[in-house]
Amino acid sequence: MLNGIGGRSVAEAKASLSYTEVLSWMAYVEQNGPLNLGLKIERGIALLATILNNVHGGKANFDDFMPKRGEPEEEASAQDLFALLQSVKR
Repeated sequence: MLNGIGGRSVAEAKASLSYTEVLSWMAYVEQNGPLNLGLKIERGIALLATILNNVHGGKANFDDFMPKRGEPEEEASAQDLFALLQSVKR
């Protein structure tokens, strides 16, 4: 059981955490990164890929290997689409 949280629902855990415990967890996350194991694995793999890329002469940076989440995608205008079609004209 971790700080009296183990086995409880998220709502029960939030209701039972004191202000000082919340500050402790916030400091832990600030120092060690997210608690989600999947995110830690993604960061590790991105770091490894960056190192390998740079060792072999690549110019990629860490963010190039991180998944894009919640970032708005660029939308193409009609002119962009027309220009693309013109460039591949037969």
